[in-house]
Amino acid sequence: MFMTAIDLETTALAQEHAFYTQTLGLPLRQEGADSFTVQAGTTALTFRASRKPPLLYHFAFTIPLNKWQQAKAWLRARTTLLEGEGEDEFESERVRSRSYYFPDPAGNILEFIAREDLPAKAGEDFGPGDVLHISELGLVVHDVPSLANQLKTSLGVEVFRDSFFEDFAQLGDINGVLVLTQRERLWFPDRRQPAVVSPVRVAMLGTLPQQITVQPYPYVLEVVPLREEG
Repeated sequence: MFMTAIDLETTALAQEHAFYTQTLGLPLRQEGADSFTVQAGTTALTFRASRKPPLLYHFAFTIPLNKWQQAKAWLRARTTLLEGEGEDEFESERVRSRSYYFPDPAGNILEFIAREDLPAKAGEDFGPGDVLHISELGLVVHDVPSLANQLKTSLGVEVFRDSFFEDFAQLGDINGVLVLTQRERLWFPDRRQPAVVSPVRVAMLGTLPQQITVQPYPYVLEVVPLREEG
């Protein structure tokens, strides 16, 4: 499930613009008085100005596993890594991945995730061009199992590698997952930020084009058709 476009809101538009275009060095694709869009690999990421706090998001950028250590040095030179129990590197045997977490100026919890089952990328250094796509996006809900079952049916997605619990679930595949988390659950890794419902619009590649408004939440999920080769 590739996420091709993600649309979020922020109360710190100027600071976010500087962070994503300068600190992370992602290419700027579009900007206006109230929004901007950067290209994170194959995913277009848009922030729109808002006056409706609190807003808090979690999303993850996939990077090549063979550039894992280079990415850490690159990040630490530009921002602060979040820690959990004194550690700033995290490994998941369940989903076969390694991660670093870091905040943006608005307090959103970002992640660099390297998945063991994806191919390596040429070159030794790490840079913005090594961001492959955004592969995780958090959706905060009141009833995780109920919405997970609803989305499994409507989107035709599956639970990703047994990640289905009462307060947390991942739906999708190695290329992209929707992370459902219980409202007020503390975000990993530092467990200081409670999850809050924040507006999201996301476009995903799929075989059944449709648009789903996830009631009663401000979430719009759009499935766009796969391009035919020829």
